[in-house]
Amino acid sequence: MAENVVDFRIKKWLNHENNVVKVIPDTDVTLSDLQNYNLILVGTPSSNIYLKKITKFLPIKITEDEIIADNKKFEGDEVGINFRYANPYNPKTQIWIISAPSYEALRFIPKKQDYCIYQLTSYNPSADRFKELAIGNFSKKWNLKKLALVDTVSIETDENNPIKVSELKNFPSPNWIKTGVMYEIFVRSFYDSDGDGIGDLNGITKKLDYLNDGNPDTDTDLGIKTIWLMPIFESPSYHGYDVTNYLKINPDYGTNEDFRKLLREAHKRGIKIITDIALNHCSSQHRFFKDAYGNLKSKYSDWFYFTNPSHTKADNWEFRTNKKDKDMLDPPMPAWNVNNPKVAKYLFDAAKYWLDPNKDGDFSDGIDGFRCDYVKGPPKEFWQNFRQEVKAINPNILLLAEDWEGLDSIAKDFDNEFDMAFDFPFQGSLMEAVSEGNARDFIHLIMSEKDALPKNAVMNRFVNNHDMNRISSVLRSEQVKLAFVTLLTFPDMPMLYYGDEIGMKGIKDPYDEGIRRPMEWTSLNSSKGTTNWYPAWSNEKDGISVEEESKDKNSLFNFVKKLIALRNENSVFETGKVKFNSVIINSGDDAEDYKRAISYTVSNKKDSFVVVENLYKEKNLTIELSKNQEITAKEIIKQDGVNYKIIGNKLSGFFPNRSFLIIKIK
Repeated sequence: MAENVVDFRIKKWLNHENNVVKVIPDTDVTLSDLQNYNLILVGTPSSNIYLKKITKFLPIKITEDEIIADNKKFEGDEVGINFRYANPYNPKTQIWIISAPSYEALRFIPKKQDYCIYQLTSYNPSADRFKELAIGNFSKKWNLKKLALVDTVSIETDENNPIKVSELKNFPSPNWIKTGVMYEIFVRSFYDSDGDGIGDLNGITKKLDYLNDGNPDTDTDLGIKTIWLMPIFESPSYHGYDVTNYLKINPDYGTNEDFRKLLREAHKRGIKIITDIALNHCSSQHRFFKDAYGNLKSKYSDWFYFTNPSHTKADNWEFRTNKKDKDMLDPPMPAWNVNNPKVAKYLFDAAKYWLDPNKDGDFSDGIDGFRCDYVKGPPKEFWQNFRQEVKAINPNILLLAEDWEGLDSIAKDFDNEFDMAFDFPFQGSLMEAVSEGNARDFIHLIMSEKDALPKNAVMNRFVNNHDMNRISSVLRSEQVKLAFVTLLTFPDMPMLYYGDEIGMKGIKDPYDEGIRRPMEWTSLNSSKGTTNWYPAWSNEKDGISVEEESKDKNSLFNFVKKLIALRNENSVFETGKVKFNSVIINSGDDAEDYKRAISYTVSNKKDSFVVVENLYKEKNLTIELSKNQEITAKEIIKQDGVNYKIIGNKLSGFFPNRSFLIIKIK
C-alpha cells in the first residue's frame, strides 16, 4: 500500500503519470539507473545516498545548516531548495533535486517548472509548502545565473477594514434542517459512471437508490435525507477547494446539466443536496489572480491581499489564523479581498446562480444550501451580507458553517450568519469517550453546549469527516458501534462520511488522499463503477464493502441502517431534549468511576427513549430512569449478552464489555 501511495504522490508532482518509470529507495538505485533515467532525488544530503554523492558537482551547496547559491547564504533548518540540473553521470539526462538541510522541511508539493530557493514562513514540521526567498534559472551550460531576490518590502492591506452591513432581515432557519441524516460525499471517490476511474455526478445519480430510494416501505437503502457534496466546481486540484470558476462544474465530474439532473432526481426521492462553497479563497490559477499577480495595472489588483509592492506576495487561505499562510509568494490558494464590495458581489452572484440556475423561479433544479468552507476567514459582516443576499432568493436553503475554533466561536456563528454549524467539540469528546471508556468530558461538553449556544442554534454532529482519520482505523469495531449509537440517537442533524456505514478504513499517509479513498462497493474493489484515481485501502476480501455487508445481518452496514431507520421513524431523535440519567456501577474494578457507563433519555411530549452504553469492561449497572414513577419499556435495539430488568423506575442488569441498549419507555 505504501509503495502505491508514494508512486501516486510522485506522479502528482510531475502532473503526467507516464513520466514516472519507477519509484525506488535511494539504497536501491544502480549505476544503470543513474545513466539511463532522468531522476528525482528527494531528501537531505545526509539521508539520500546519491544526493550526497552529487553535491560536489552542484553549483548550489547544501550543508546541515545552510544553502549557498551565487555567494549568498540562506541559513537555518527552515531552508529548502527545488531545482533541476544536468545529471553528472550522464549529461544527456537531468536530475530534479528536492532537498533541504532539515528533513522536516521537505513536506511540500513542488511545482513542475520551479528553479527556486525557498524558506518556510515559520518552523513547522507539518508545513506543506516553502516560501521563496530567491528565484533563478540555469544557463544552457548549467551555470547558475544571478539570483533574483524576492521583493520582501511589506505594504499595508485592507484586510481589517470595516465592511458595510446591509439591513439585517430576520430569516428563520428552515424547518427541514433537523430532519434525517446527512451524508458527505467526495465525488471523485464515490462512483464512476463513464469508466475513466474518477467518480462523477452521474455516478451519484445512479447510486441515489442506495442512499434513499424514496420509498419508505423498502429497507434496502440507507435512508439518507441530505447529501453534502464536497467541492464540485472547476478546479486544478484533486480536492477542489481551490476554485477557478464558480459557475462551472469540474469537467472531471461532468457538466452543469449533469448536476441539475442529479438535483432533480434527488428531489424526487425527498433528498436535499448542499454543496461546498469556498468564498474565502480561490485557486492561484483563477484568471483574476493570474491577471493581478505581479501586474500593478490589473483591474483585479485590489481583489486580493497583496503584501509587497510588486504584487508577488499575498495572503494564502488560512492567513487569519495560521502565520505560515500570511505574506506568501505566489500562494496556492490566495485569499479574496472580501472587504472589496466588487469581490463580495462577484462571490454572492456566483452562489446565487446555483439556487435557480435557469432562473425560472422553480428551485427543483437548484441546490438546497451551502456548506461554507472556513468561515473564520471572511469577517462576520461578510457572512451577514451573504445570508441576506441568498435568503432573499430562497429562504429555505441551509447555510452550514465550518468553524473549528471552539464552542465560544461557534456560538457567535448564529448571529444572523448561519443556520447550522459543525459540532467539532462533540466529535472530539465523543471519540475520547468511546476510545478511553470514560464519558466525563462528553457529559460536560453537552451540558456546556446547553448554556453556550443560542436557542436558534442547530448542530451538525459527526464522528469523522474528510479531514480526519476514519473512525474504523482508529477505534475497534465495538467502539465504532458505540459511537454510532450516540451519534444517531442525539438531536439535531447527524452526518456520515461516505463509507462510514461499512467501516471503511483510511488514515493520512501523510496527505489527505489517504482518507478520501475510493468507495468500496464490492469485495475486490474492481467492479464497474469503482473509482481508481487513488489506491483503495485493500483489494482483498476483507469483509468491508457494500456487497459483503449487505448479505450479513450482523454487519456494521445493517447496524447503521437499523439506527437510521429508528431515527427516521421517531422525530424525537431530531427535536427532542436530552437528559442524562443517574448510573450506578455495581461491580468491577471501575465501580467507583461512574462515568465508565453512560445513560441518557431523549424525549418530547409524545415519546421517550433511553440509551444505555457500557463504555468499558463488563459490569452490572443500575440506572434511574425517572423520578419516583413506575415505567414500562419496549426493547428496541440490544447488543447480544445484555441482560436486564426494570423494576419501578430503575433498570438494572449485566452489560458486557462495550455494550449498549436502546428502549422506549412510558
